[in-house]
Amino acid sequence: MIRVLILAETESAATNLARLIGEEERIEIVEDNPDVLLVSGVRVPRMEFAGVPAVVLNSDAFEPFDSRHSIRAQLPNTATAVEVVAAVLAVAHGLIVLTPSQAETLFHPPQNAPAAARIVPALVEALTPRELQVLRLMAEGLANKEIADQLGISEHTVKFHVASVLGKLQAASRTEAVTQGIRRGLVPI
Repeated sequence: MIRVLILAETESAATNLARLIGEEERIEIVEDNPDVLLVSGVRVPRMEFAGVPAVVLNSDAFEPFDSRHSIRAQLPNTATAVEVVAAVLAVAHGLIVLTPSQAETLFHPPQNAPAAARIVPALVEALTPRELQVLRLMAEGLANKEIADQLGISEHTVKFHVASVLGKLQAASRTEAVTQGIRRGLVPI
């Protein structure tokens, strides 16, 4: 069950969003400890929900994803229930969602765009929830044995997860993995 917290500018907007996704049996609407934020008409709070992936509904033009805010999907206000549910499910599993026009903008910017905008960012394989936990504990400076004790798993399993995190983040060291995690919004600061 994916726990979704709705943040909207008005109570009626929140109620409408709850109705929009409420029929999906894989989603539970909650008031705290969410897996995903569904946001409409308000800014994504940085501190309170640091690291929680967000699906944002807005009428603004596409803005490149900002990992500091954990925005993983940006849909128009006119998105259908199927589109919103699909985006929530996708970001809950570590994916980034792009509409066709957003993908076109990101991967094929206009020729007159600044050079920096024409560089396609390196795509990284998503971390599993356990790998994300391990990365965050690495960021706290914990050794493999301490991570194993905290998560209730074997040290060997921690080594496996650390190796997987390094590979997925294309990092040569634990420090580089933590740095990449911070830059990508995976590790709250």
